[in-house]
Amino acid sequence: MAYALPTLATADAERPKVRVVSLNWAMSETLYAMNIEPVAAAEIAGYERMVGYPPTPPGVIDLGFQNNPNLELLSAIDPDLILIQSWQAAGRPVLERFAPVESFTLYDRGKGDPVEAARGAALRLASLCGNPAAGSEFLSRMDRSFADCAKRLAAKEQRPILLVQALSPTNLVVFTGGSLFDSAMRRIGLQNAWSKPPTLLWGSTQIGVDALAAYSQARIVWIASPDGASSDSLFSSDLWRQLPQVAKGDVHQLPLIWGFGALPTAERFARLLTAALTGSDG
Repeated sequence: MAYALPTLATADAERPKVRVVSLNWAMSETLYAMNIEPVAAAEIAGYERMVGYPPTPPGVIDLGFQNNPNLELLSAIDPDLILIQSWQAAGRPVLERFAPVESFTLYDRGKGDPVEAARGAALRLASLCGNPAAGSEFLSRMDRSFADCAKRLAAKEQRPILLVQALSPTNLVVFTGGSLFDSAMRRIGLQNAWSKPPTLLWGSTQIGVDALAAYSQARIVWIASPDGASSDSLFSSDLWRQLPQVAKGDVHQLPLIWGFGALPTAERFARLLTAALTGSDG
């Protein structure tokens, strides 16, 4: 399935007026999408494998793990600002020895609207980096993309969706209300078939494959697993083959999409899902 990336700003990424370090992938992807280049970021290789969109600009320094950055290198960089998410709060006292720390909350244990929180984070980030106009332009671009997806989907018959990711041949994660994916689906006019509250952080629940059979009228959309093998094992299992949706061919696949990102991930998910459901190139 082909996928056309939405047009980003044409100019080369610019360093912000303040020297910013991002220790969080969600913050990094938001900066990159706004064409703002931090001095350094965490786990660049992992980001490229798990997120990958937008790509990390070539000049960004890798600071190591999100929760355990290279403090010696951080000191040498001498940043003006360090960005984290609220789940990294335990490391904040140490980080504040090097620069002021700004923390962002996108997920609240399955409550709230992650896309709306990500919108607010983008505006705040752009302001902190001295370029508030970049935030406004970015949100306008994202809104146009969501609106385009909604328009394309409105012309198709849509049914509620079970959005899952394989853990093993017999177990799945189903994304619930409070997840980034659920929030994005609602923005483009789609309904999540799984209405029960989440049991895991960031809007998801672990279930057995057989639980999907109770939702025979819902479409199944599965997101590729990070290791790939879990998806392969699932599709060769008898439990999967016996599902009514599988028997009817009412299953759609998406590539690996990081489920705990910010607005760029939500927009990418919306476009990929729209392409899968409409049979288009995205």
